[in-house]
Amino acid sequence: MDNQQQDYISDRLNVLKLRFIERLRGELAYLSGFADQVRKGHVDELALNDCRQRLHKLAGSAGTFGFPSLGEFARDLEKRLKREQKALAKGSDAQFDFLPVDENVADQLELLIGIADLDNPLSTERERSAQADEELVSHGMQVRLIVVLDATDQLESLPDELQKYGFSVETIESREGVVKASGTDPGNAAAVLCSDASIESVARWLEAHPRGAYQPPVPVVCIGQAENFDRRYHVAQHGARAFMSAPVDLPELVERLETLVQELAAGTKGRVMIVDDDRELAEHYCLVLNSAGIEAHAVSDPLTLLSELYAFEPELLLMDIELGAHSGVVLARMIRFHARWLSLPIVYLSSEDDPERQLRALSGGADEFLVKPISDDYLIRAVQMRCHRARQLSELMNRDSLTRLLKHSVIKQEVERERQRCTRGDYSSVVVLLDIDHFKQVNDTWGHAQGDVVIRTLANLLRNRLRESDAIGRYGGEEFLVVLPHCEPSAALRLMSGILESFSELEFSSEDDVFHVTFSAGVAKINDFSAGDQIIEAADKALYERKRNGRNGVTLYTANA
Repeated sequence: MDNQQQDYISDRLNVLKLRFIERLRGELAYLSGFADQVRKGHVDELALNDCRQRLHKLAGSAGTFGFPSLGEFARDLEKRLKREQKALAKGSDAQFDFLPVDENVADQLELLIGIADLDNPLSTERERSAQADEELVSHGMQVRLIVVLDATDQLESLPDELQKYGFSVETIESREGVVKASGTDPGNAAAVLCSDASIESVARWLEAHPRGAYQPPVPVVCIGQAENFDRRYHVAQHGARAFMSAPVDLPELVERLETLVQELAAGTKGRVMIVDDDRELAEHYCLVLNSAGIEAHAVSDPLTLLSELYAFEPELLLMDIELGAHSGVVLARMIRFHARWLSLPIVYLSSEDDPERQLRALSGGADEFLVKPISDDYLIRAVQMRCHRARQLSELMNRDSLTRLLKHSVIKQEVERERQRCTRGDYSSVVVLLDIDHFKQVNDTWGHAQGDVVIRTLANLLRNRLRESDAIGRYGGEEFLVVLPHCEPSAALRLMSGILESFSELEFSSEDDVFHVTFSAGVAKINDFSAGDQIIEAADKALYERKRNGRNGVTLYTANA
């Protein structure tokens, strides 16, 4: 995130704080008037419930905006009013116009008002160090790797090999237990590769160059000869995320690196919807999450919740349990009516801290409970972890087990979604259908295990060379379907031709033999069709035309073909 964005978020947080203080003045005036009504004995059930709801909202928001003591006092007083309501309900069967509320409630309200120091609120601002996560994991800009070379020469050939897969590789040296990396910043690297002999020096080097706030540490992949327990434990003890035996199986290494890159992306990003009738607090949460690279969207009106869900498609829903006239518990149950949202994680974010009430609320269809007020730091980390887990579960359901690409049905849906999006947005997008050439011959000659290696290698190459906004799916056995938003057909032809060239240069080995593989591809412009199936059929026709003309190339669909 650049300085201009940081300044904007900081300014907006200050504006929200000032807006909260103005609202707080009104709330305190109301509570003062309510205290007077208590002393006069002029409190009915509606007024008592309204006061309790106002205290509930203050308990959840005051700490966030710099009034933690006020928030805690409001929470205690809200509980007191709940007890008053229960006692009054049980104490008599008579119907009162006014309720005999204990005058001690008025005393407590006046104490609460005295706690608020509106001229000297506590500062909730703090500096954050944020880096652009896009640099870390953005495909299409090349994923950056750092390879540490040492006297073992185990990794000497790796840089050239990894570059063939589209990685951007930087080399540094480790000599006599010290990493020689003057001027090299590991901060935006997707991974560091080193031998097991250099793991200690690499660990010290990374500790001396910590990542920005809310970013996971740079993963280390260690390569070595020893496979005994003690050596692996030593490597893990110094922070390695993976260990591979030398000589390294390159396709397996590339697959592992791609997994780490995806985990890194999942750990720092997310799409979160916040449902809270406190507009200032909801916007504060959104700005805080935005500052950490998390896309957040606030909903204040429960009546629009379902339509907002379908429009935003969040990975996580944070919701208060009291939303004016509506209950968050009932809303959670209602959301689960829709099959589309059965797997959506719903987390209550409320000032309710009674464990029994929390459990009853969770029984309505939510997954977890976070208690307000919640610090900015805790909110960010809690959301990051939950979004990461939600994405892992989603991938288990929606991704092919061999390639980790989108399944057949999911990528077909993505074609139709992109058709609708580019129609609304009036921009160009394309679909590409790829097929590995002579794949049956690969299986028959080298075996199905090698065929799987070829498929995974092409999947990894596509994932590395394409943008994060592009959708990639395994359409069939050796067929892949790619959706390229905001892309002209001419650009798609150049892009896929470059990927084909890189793929054809890769060497696959089986025992003492080495072989090469190519693919054919058909390209169709999404805007030229009125249905997703028509687009895929056009790409398939272009692919067939490419095969008729000798394979190993890319062909654009034309109506006359």
